[in-house]
Amino acid sequence: MRIAIISDLAGCSWAGCEEMWVALAKRALHDGHNVVFYQYREMIDPQKIQPLQHLGLELIPPSINTRVVNTVKTRVSWKLGLLTAQWLSHFSGIHRFAPDVIFLNAGDALPPSGFINSLKRDGVLKFPYVLMCHNSNLFEKPVERISQEIAARYYQGARRVLFVAERTHKETEHLLAAKLTHAIIVRNPVNMSDTSPLSMPAGSTVRIASVGRLAMNSKGQDTLLAALGSAYFIARDWQLSIYGVGPHLRQLQILAEHYEIAERVAFKGYARDVRAIWAENHILALPSRNESAPLVLIEAMLCGRTSVANNVGGIHEWINEPETGFISEGIDIDSFQSALERAWSARSEWEAIGQRAREKAMKMIDPDPGGTVLNILLEVAAEHRSYIRTE
Repeated sequence: MRIAIISDLAGCSWAGCEEMWVALAKRALHDGHNVVFYQYREMIDPQKIQPLQHLGLELIPPSINTRVVNTVKTRVSWKLGLLTAQWLSHFSGIHRFAPDVIFLNAGDALPPSGFINSLKRDGVLKFPYVLMCHNSNLFEKPVERISQEIAARYYQGARRVLFVAERTHKETEHLLAAKLTHAIIVRNPVNMSDTSPLSMPAGSTVRIASVGRLAMNSKGQDTLLAALGSAYFIARDWQLSIYGVGPHLRQLQILAEHYEIAERVAFKGYARDVRAIWAENHILALPSRNESAPLVLIEAMLCGRTSVANNVGGIHEWINEPETGFISEGIDIDSFQSALERAWSARSEWEAIGQRAREKAMKMIDPDPGGTVLNILLEVAAEHRSYIRTE
């Protein structure tokens, strides 16, 4: 079978929501299918893409015209570059490849208008496609997004729509004001070959970890710093390690200085070794303003760690307080501080909570998410072939 994969991510070299298409590509290539990935953006993490190329993935980079427009945007006129980009072809070679099915990976429920224009102009949506939505971003103001009507047609044209959380499914229907009758919940892959539990770190100092892109608008690390800088926590014995890279590093450093906790906050950068994080830390703080089913939460649970998280996306599907963690019902500072306080008061139970969290995560994760999605694509392709034969 010929499978085309397209991700609408732009502006970053990699995002956690792309792990699913990687798992799909690995499994499909292993099973002997022909897989092509159409690169929509200039930057992409070579450590993610090169192993797939060694397995046989064909990478179609952005066209020379796209690179020219990026140069125009940078050196001449941003508005001129955007105007020109609307008329460029990103996926024109897809008809030569003639995929049996297309897997469209959507970071947000409402994709950029330029992305949809490219899909329509190059005839991508004429092939049977499966759409996967990772985040609704329900309360985030859309910027240069497609209209509700166009978005609804895009989703309803998909043979299947995949979500990693039921809440994301419902929020996306709310955004679209449309029912999605072919929606399926699938579980994200976990980037851990070893899922055995880790013993708790020694020492009396409570070691808190925040893991995620340094983007306050979505990940909310500023809320965590405000909570730890409050009168409730300033006198307590803790250290915070923030793992990740992103555009708001300096702002977060300034906030740590503002709350007079800079000496107790370490910015660790990007960490590839998940288990190394949890060998050093007792608890995960996840003050995200929007999420779906965050991998960092699931990874912490698998390592036997307690978490404090905002009630966004599918968090409630993984955490039920106080059995497997602690939930802040709001996304404001006071709500997160209150949840952190409840967790702190239960410090003696963290190990037991972490064990229960791990047991729950082990039951919920999909041991072969790539295979699960591949089976869905095979089903869609078979349905399409059957439909063509009856025409």
